[in-house]
Amino acid sequence: MLPAVEIDVLNESAIDEKLDAQLRDYLVEIFPNWESIFRTRRAWHDASPVFTVLAREKESGKIVGHVAVVERTITNAWNWRYRVASVQGVSVAPERRKTGLAPQLLEIAVDESRRRGYKYAILFCREPLVPFYQRNGWRLPEDSMIMWRDKELPIHMQSNCPMYRALGVDPFPEGPIDVHNPF
Repeated sequence: MLPAVEIDVLNESAIDEKLDAQLRDYLVEIFPNWESIFRTRRAWHDASPVFTVLAREKESGKIVGHVAVVERTITNAWNWRYRVASVQGVSVAPERRKTGLAPQLLEIAVDESRRRGYKYAILFCREPLVPFYQRNGWRLPEDSMIMWRDKELPIHMQSNCPMYRALGVDPFPEGPIDVHNPF
């Protein structure tokens, strides 16, 4: 039987240097191809999490699950802007996979994003993970979704499948979507 898990929603201000280092070590273990990023920070593409959903074993404090939420802005073809919760670093330690922890962490992140006033949540994943996210309420957009560093430089995503969730009653914006750092 696996040790009991405790899940917390932590604002960035609640993450001290020690926990930051533990989180980065965990992310390097889970995402070894991104070691160069996670040795120095906990998010991709020049963004810092607004909050992190963190699962730890109650007794040992070992990190066993993680979801970070970064604030982004999306714009559509009509140049309407929306503040969105960009979900990143969804992960569960190997020994905890297929236990229902990942869907639980995702739902907590979605609920917290909704509580904080975001209308939509987005993420980028690899194609084999699309069915998992679809089972958990995420949808593929009808049109393109591209992340931009600035107006002239798109970010080449290794995760090639953008997905979204509407967090309220408003449908996701129609047309091609550009994803930016907040502005």
